Amino acid sequence: MNNVTTFPAPVAAAASWNTTLQYTFGQALAEEHLGKGRNVVLAPTINIVRSPSWARAAESFSEDPYLTARMAVAGVKGIQSTGAVACPKHFAAYNQDTNRFGLDPGWDTVDIIADKRALHELYFPAFKASVQEAKAGSVMCSYNKLNGFFACENEWLLNKTLKSEWGFDGFVVADWYFSTRSTVAAANNGLDISMPGGSFESSYGFPAYYGELLAEAVANGSVPASRIDDMVMRLWRPMFAVGAIDEPVSGHSLANVRTREHLDLAQKMAEDGTVLLKNEKATLPISKKKYGKIAVFGVDATNESQVTENHGGFVIDSTMAVQAPFDALKARGEKEGIIVNYSEAYPGTGEFDTVDSTYFQNGSLQVQYYTTSDWSGPVNQSTTVHNITSASYPSELWVSYPQVWSATYTGKFIPRTSGVHYFSMTGQGDALFYLDNTLVANMSKANFGNTIQGTASLLAGTEYSLQLNYSMGYSLSTGAYGITLGLNQADKTRDLEADALASEADLSIIFASDRWSEGNDNNLNLELPGDQNSIISRLAKKSQRTIVVLNTNSAVLMPWIDDVDAVLEAWYGGQQIGLALERLMYGDISPSGKLPVTFPKTIENAIQIYGDILTPYEEGLNVGYRRFDSLNLEPLFPFGHGLTYTSFRLDGPLRVQHCAYNITASASLINTGTMSAYQVVQLYVSYPDVADEPPKLLRAFEKFLVAPDGVQSVVLAVKMEDLNIWNEEVDDWRFVSGAYTFMLGFSAGDIKLKKTVLL
Repeated sequence: MNNVTTFPAPVAAAASWNTTLQYTFGQALAEEHLGKGRNVVLAPTINIVRSPSWARAAESFSEDPYLTARMAVAGVKGIQSTGAVACPKHFAAYNQDTNRFGLDPGWDTVDIIADKRALHELYFPAFKASVQEAKAGSVMCSYNKLNGFFACENEWLLNKTLKSEWGFDGFVVADWYFSTRSTVAAANNGLDISMPGGSFESSYGFPAYYGELLAEAVANGSVPASRIDDMVMRLWRPMFAVGAIDEPVSGHSLANVRTREHLDLAQKMAEDGTVLLKNEKATLPISKKKYGKIAVFGVDATNESQVTENHGGFVIDSTMAVQAPFDALKARGEKEGIIVNYSEAYPGTGEFDTVDSTYFQNGSLQVQYYTTSDWSGPVNQSTTVHNITSASYPSELWVSYPQVWSATYTGKFIPRTSGVHYFSMTGQGDALFYLDNTLVANMSKANFGNTIQGTASLLAGTEYSLQLNYSMGYSLSTGAYGITLGLNQADKTRDLEADALASEADLSIIFASDRWSEGNDNNLNLELPGDQNSIISRLAKKSQRTIVVLNTNSAVLMPWIDDVDAVLEAWYGGQQIGLALERLMYGDISPSGKLPVTFPKTIENAIQIYGDILTPYEEGLNVGYRRFDSLNLEPLFPFGHGLTYTSFRLDGPLRVQHCAYNITASASLINTGTMSAYQVVQLYVSYPDVADEPPKLLRAFEKFLVAPDGVQSVVLAVKMEDLNIWNEEVDDWRFVSGAYTFMLGFSAGDIKLKKTVLL
């Protein structure tokens, strides 16, 4: 959709720990939706980031249920204050995209096996708060099964929990395509709207389960007519509540709804959500006193920066103008008397030019097309192609599901230059690309079009056996099947130019990114794509000082962390990212973002996503920092971590007072540095041993602006009922009496004050 504002990813909003800003963002989303003629906003995404490998981690908020709930409530309230209906999603336990649809022809989706305690304490709180506190008008149910039943026809999930126990009186709407799996079961068990789109029988083998089939079910008594009345009432209630009936939406899809105010908001969100992870030797902020010459590296420093996701809750806008970080840093440098130069160093994470036939022996490749999704035959045909593109497969291979196909391309690849070659695979489905039997790139179970990269160190003129196996089995978008193989060849000049620039500069700023989005979980073990890690290390060793700026979906590994002086996590920072980074890096404002997810040191320390249909959540409550605490693992950067350009102290003793309804923890926050800055004070609670909870849980936070030498009174409150835990024996919430320890600090790994009280 064009002519809209490209805001930072929701994970950046969560990293701000600023609920007021999130409320304003909700209002802006609603305004742009209404301006485009829409009165329902399919947001916010409030699923727990169980694994940093999740494709949609950037689209959600956090690994923590309390932080997620606070951001969810603020977003829903903001949306609905402006006359649109909010639709928090995806209910429930939707925490991976692998197998979320399943594989044709049965489309047997992933089945999440989770106990009720984990659901109520970890995966449900944001939805419950959105419904009860923010009065969300709709809720979207998810693709996955939960404990054996599809979420959108799960009677316990929708009727018993959401509608009966929580008192939700709005409508439940299914996610697109694969969420609605029946008529009678879905209608009777709580699904109010099957997502519009008509029949998918011609494309996926699914009929339109509502519409005519629903009318037939009512006529034969399988679905009572009173249930249809209930559906209608649930649709109309939130429409009346937000004023959508009194003031019908009047916008249209071609309207330009991007405003100066919204661009300023996008910049503010990027500023508040960027997290300063490391800052040795006061490398930041930039000043003329420190640096006379700065070198900037990486495509993400240009207007090709990875500022948004490709699918899901993000919008691809062809009219978007990205404020390039390099342009902003250079313009500011000219004002400050600092020379700022640029070198590409790395060709980026996007799609490269298609490999042309001159790279192949005899100018072509052999290809075999199969009428199955797993290369098992029978062979439909064998032929030659001059390159590998998504449009090159024979059209008769796919007309509609359950018809599927796969292909194997083979031949010889002959590079023209020596060095590291960058390959891209763009498409959807499964694709495995090999050179000399070594896996170079792997696209795994991609539902939507995406670009995956791989690298290979090659010698000019040498013949390498090439094989690319492609299957369309997990594809979603009809008519967009196939794979395109791209190449950015080794470039010694690029390498030498980057090395020289790094050696000459007083400061190197290296931009790096990944490229994950809905439909394709991270299968690179949290490594940056391509050889970005080695480039960062190489340039850092040639630089006097080095800053790395990351534009990533979630946590990434940093094998180069000891080689660099400073690291900024800017996420997918929206179209105003350059202006935000300029203000942050030149010290106009201090960074104030805090991590909403834990950054692990190794992939083994994080929960991983596998391809199993049956997926038990064996970790129970131990997700994110809870897992690290429970297993005594040391993270690379802990949940809640984020540095500023000043220093803070929490003065005790920590005072904890309680009554029948709530508990307050109070102390003093002192800015002991020389710059005004925001600090997020976080309150964690440790439960009595008998409760069998993780070692500590976030229960309150607040963001304070404090001037140099300023003293801020901190009073954080926790409702007594929020200390309850789910008791599976009685199937309800219960309070556990005993010793509770209240901990005040600046992150889950930086606790400053503690006090234990008997409750």
